Amino acid sequence: MPVPAQRSIHGETVSDGEREIAVVGDTTVDLYPTDGGPIAPGSGFEWHVGGTATNAARWAAALGCEVDLVTNVGTDVLGAAAARRLASGPVDTGRVARVDAPSPLTMYTGGAGEEAWNAWVAGSCYGFTPPDDPASFATPYDWILLEGVTLPSAVNRTAVRRLAAAAAERDARVAFDLNGRPNQWSAPDEYRGALGEVLPRCDLLFAGTDDLAVAGVEPTPAGLLELLPADHSATAFVTDGGEATRALRIDDGAVTERVSVAPPSASVATTAGAGDAFAGAVLAARHGGASDLRRLATIGNEAGAAAVETVGAFDAEAAATDRSF
Repeated sequence: MPVPAQRSIHGETVSDGEREIAVVGDTTVDLYPTDGGPIAPGSGFEWHVGGTATNAARWAAALGCEVDLVTNVGTDVLGAAAARRLASGPVDTGRVARVDAPSPLTMYTGGAGEEAWNAWVAGSCYGFTPPDDPASFATPYDWILLEGVTLPSAVNRTAVRRLAAAAAERDARVAFDLNGRPNQWSAPDEYRGALGEVLPRCDLLFAGTDDLAVAGVEPTPAGLLELLPADHSATAFVTDGGEATRALRIDDGAVTERVSVAPPSASVATTAGAGDAFAGAVLAARHGGASDLRRLATIGNEAGAAAVETVGAFDAEAAATDRSF
């Protein structure tokens, strides 16, 4: 048997194996103005392939994991271009579905470091195409990362719930990024109800303080605990932009360890993708055997800082090298 290739991630070793991780969720085509001023007739734009799942998958792949991306792209011109761009990157795109619908389009409308977007998603192919047999799908993977942006009923709620259950039953570990968007939920209790169908299956959780606010709970680790079953066990991270990341070890419903780790300073071009980079990098390290909370939070913070320094596309491989992951 050949010896698998290995990569060091911040002092931990990740082995390259077959079909290690599936990242399931969204792909978008993101437009960024190239002019410094307000958007106006004649403004120039550059486009990049984004989406929470796509960003996280690229980071996990760049840091040494074999990653299958499960997502949709459209059959329009933008979808074809996005499919080519994805196929040339580090993730396996064998499970990227071409759907006969427009590609989801987002446009960045904020200034440097702001979080301001317009999105054209209704009627598009936003989300992923569910596997016919979730149990068979889940079997080959060590980890499956699911994204909260595809949790609404209008997107993939049933499929997300079934994949989480199938993964847990087949001994694949489940990671989940809450990604609560206020425009996707009519009220906090609707979002909490959807989370309650998935969170009991999850081993690794990523929550921003803004996600917790959408769920109507305190934007703190205590608020996250309110969303979990009373006897739940997991590793969880609560992030808050440039503030310190709070990492928790939860055993049978009780926090048995917690650390707080400040992110490194960064020159912020856009905050887009920081949380996705955090999740992808931590998942890669966790899959490689890292379990120390401080080390995992540091790895995630480093990835998030690298992601925000570049508008649109990023070179995760170079960022990892530059920051000594």
